[in-house]
Amino acid sequence: MRWYYIYKEIIKNNIHLLTKDHIKNYAITQKEHLTDTEITIIYDFIMTNYTELLDKNEKILLKLKCKLNDNLYNKIINLYEIY
Repeated sequence: MRWYYIYKEIIKNNIHLLTKDHIKNYAITQKEHLTDTEITIIYDFIMTNYTELLDKNEKILLKLKCKLNDNLYNKIINLYEIY
């Protein structure tokens, strides 16, 4: 459990380094094509809600549901559960 807090602090201290290109490139590795709008939605969501995500507040992901298509939303949910 201690490692969880270390990872959490590393992410908090480096979240400002995240770019839209990171999201786009990660999506490509997952064989997912994202539109510029989807990239922006995901990026803005992460930058605004990363503390809740790190605190394992899954309900925060519901904010994305109405902004993304069902397929993409479900992929994000699955990734969140894995990581």
